[in-house]
Amino acid sequence: MKKYKMISNYMDNEKYRSSFNKLAVGTFGLDFEDWYKNKLFYNRYICYSFVDRDEIIANISINKMNLIIKNQKKKALQIGTVMTHPEYRNQGLSAALMKHIIEKYENDYDIIYLFANDSVLNFYPKFGFKKAEEYFYELDAAQINKKQSQIRKLNKENEEDYKIILRLAENRQPVSQKLGICNDIWPLLVYCLYEYSNDLYYLEDEDIIVIAVREGDRLHIYDILTLEPFILDNIIEKFVLESDKIIEIHFVPELMKYNVIKGYKQRKNDTLFLRSKEDLSKEILFPMTSHT
Repeated sequence: MKKYKMISNYMDNEKYRSSFNKLAVGTFGLDFEDWYKNKLFYNRYICYSFVDRDEIIANISINKMNLIIKNQKKKALQIGTVMTHPEYRNQGLSAALMKHIIEKYENDYDIIYLFANDSVLNFYPKFGFKKAEEYFYELDAAQINKKQSQIRKLNKENEEDYKIILRLAENRQPVSQKLGICNDIWPLLVYCLYEYSNDLYYLEDEDIIVIAVREGDRLHIYDILTLEPFILDNIIEKFVLESDKIIEIHFVPELMKYNVIKGYKQRKNDTLFLRSKEDLSKEILFPMTSHT
């Protein structure tokens, strides 16, 4: 492999950041510039890249967060934004970056994980990652005891609503003690302010945000942001409508009253790989709002 300079943690360098964004747009159609300008990284998203003539030619990024696994807090590192410029592929650049990251962080973190697209499923096992099956969880809405509640949509352009989003995202409780995430303001705020900005529902009496999408008669619940421990059954009872037939929960639920249908989830171009010191629970489903 030809020798290239490796750099990291350079988002405040406009030249390198611009080159990184150019590569990200060409590879994934993602431009990180708006996220940077809105200060959403919180020093938890760090790039490791090779440079040639001041251009970013390959990159792997890390995302620092904490997992809650069986009520225990664990240090986790999520790998993302794995990309190489087409002219520099097949030179082992991604492998060199991955090796560097693992050597740097493996002793300090309990779990390193990532979501891979279908074209690179043979790459990650070379570095000790193991493929893991994720679950899906569905409820028959007919069994839910529906209750009234004061619910309104939040508007990120409204100053007071923005403060609510920021306050609950910064200090959120894990969505599940079986497998939840905390200290995940990156990428959580990106989902709140971009991907699901029109899908934030505020339960005013409880000071809770439910991130949810309705598709026909199917209700998708992606995340719940609250400062206090909560009972999921109670939130579902207040949120479900008569028109909802199926409720799909996109995290490992802790239900006390209702029967859940579960099974292995099929997700194209989003295969979970784990490199873990921990024995994770049998049922795994990382909240969508934690994916990078």
